[in-house]
Amino acid sequence: MTDAEKLALIWDERAITKTMLNFGRALDTGDWPLYRSTFTDLVLIDFKRLTSFEEIQVDADDWTRFAELILSPVRRHHVFTNFDISVDGDKAFAIVYMTARHWKSSDLGASEYNQHGWYDVYFTRVDQEWKINRIKHDFQWVSGNNGMFDMTEPKLAENMKIVFCDANRAAAIASLGL
Repeated sequence: MTDAEKLALIWDERAITKTMLNFGRALDTGDWPLYRSTFTDLVLIDFKRLTSFEEIQVDADDWTRFAELILSPVRRHHVFTNFDISVDGDKAFAIVYMTARHWKSSDLGASEYNQHGWYDVYFTRVDQEWKINRIKHDFQWVSGNNGMFDMTEPKLAENMKIVFCDANRAAAIASLGL
């Protein structure tokens, strides 16, 4: 590998890391335009361990709205470590360890809900920027009270019908060639 190739690889790895850091920081601060900017227009989402829904292909605007609706009622803090990034031209894959902490005052159990695991993240270069085009959220263990996420809240429930619909599941299957 030449010095120029090494430098290009370091630059790509740094840009991919920055995309993930923007992803996490946006979740924590509620900067939903920044969160949206980390995705391609259509994104494959596998949050089955968290949501119990199969992988979907969804419009990134709809996914961003889901994140906003489910997370805005709680305080959150995401920490990412152990970045393992592989770059192949305009495609990349990363395993990124995460700890996601959530807090909400509650009289129905613990006020905290924490996840410890990682993301499997697929990136594509779009207009010289690295964007997430597929992401799998996985965890080794959780602690606390996930009941603090009110899935019956009307706006969230309506959004979930859009995000986790059969058409989005079918689109994921078609996109992945399953």
